[in-house]
Amino acid sequence: MLLNRFERRLVSGRLRRQVLRRFDIPRLRRLGADLTGKEVLEIGCGHGYGVEAAYDLLQAKVVHAFDPDPRLVTATRQAMTRAGRFSARPSARLWQGEVQEIPAPDASYDAILSVQVLHHVEDWRGGVAEVVRVLRPGGSLLLAESLRGFLEHPILGRWMDHPRHDRFDRVELEGELERAGCEVLGHAGRGKWMSWIHARRT
Repeated sequence: MLLNRFERRLVSGRLRRQVLRRFDIPRLRRLGADLTGKEVLEIGCGHGYGVEAAYDLLQAKVVHAFDPDPRLVTATRQAMTRAGRFSARPSARLWQGEVQEIPAPDASYDAILSVQVLHHVEDWRGGVAEVVRVLRPGGSLLLAESLRGFLEHPILGRWMDHPRHDRFDRVELEGELERAGCEVLGHAGRGKWMSWIHARRT
């Protein structure tokens, strides 16, 4: 799950940070997202905007994060060090990795944040199962995802290097979450294009 040049520029720019802080996180909060005092794992850290938002906007106790692209892991580490995040929270850590193989024991985290990641993963069902595996019973899963309607758009879809086979709509994604052991607490969306989901591991 590596991004093409256009996508890498998109996630690294100020626009991505503003969309996350003014659009994604507020919608998740309206769905009941609350990470206050929790140990959080972010899937796909990009340039660190999700780590930053989890601390600043959702009041997480500590945030671990990973990304398959080593350049983005380095960028996140540098950004967080400059911001003083890691010196204030020495238990926070970053690593390079894939969502299908998270190097953590079962039930390791109170909450998981994933913004625009699963639609990049060819085996997204395996990714869902692995995410739920490391989530503690009662823990929160917060998702913001692009859906099949966006990925198959005749113009917008051409800019992105996404897997084409077995993509999901909201109903299919929520169904997979439920099969993996989660209860969907709420969702919001933009038609067939986007979905924000708050789920809880049962």
